[in-house]
Amino acid sequence: MVALLTAKSPAYADVAAQADEIAERADGVRRSLVAAIDEDAVAFDRVSLAYRMPKADGAQKAQRSAAIQAALSGASEPPLRVVEFAREIAALAVTLVEFGNPNAISDLGCAALCAQAAARGAGFNVTINASALKDRASADRLTQRLDAVLAQVGLLVEVVLGRVEVGMHVP
Repeated sequence: MVALLTAKSPAYADVAAQADEIAERADGVRRSLVAAIDEDAVAFDRVSLAYRMPKADGAQKAQRSAAIQAALSGASEPPLRVVEFAREIAALAVTLVEFGNPNAISDLGCAALCAQAAARGAGFNVTINASALKDRASADRLTQRLDAVLAQVGLLVEVVLGRVEVGMHVP
């Protein structure tokens, strides 16, 4: 919204193209987030199906266990992509807070906080799935990747919030 308000305002004609580009990128990330939500639902269904597999004998138990592990591993990817998309949103907010319409600067703070909440919430899903993986090396790779991206999101959000507070003249 801030990018569009900036791009459409004659007062910001000198940065309109950059604001338009940010708006397009943000809309692309929004579409990707919606797709990741759908993928997460499908992945959850796979996990549920795997847990409902028969386990009457050793062979069935082994098959079920393998299916659960594969499903849990796959179920970690959509929320991890959500975390990465949230990082993109936070990065766009960092760029836009530098030149965006100051009358909508509080909305950039809200966007950054929403990105952080989405990242942390999706991170919970990655963590719970990784904790159930028997392949500890894979689990560690997932959580290390998650931790790195969450740290980046946190830093980007702090930059945005700091600039928003200065822009709003909040002590």
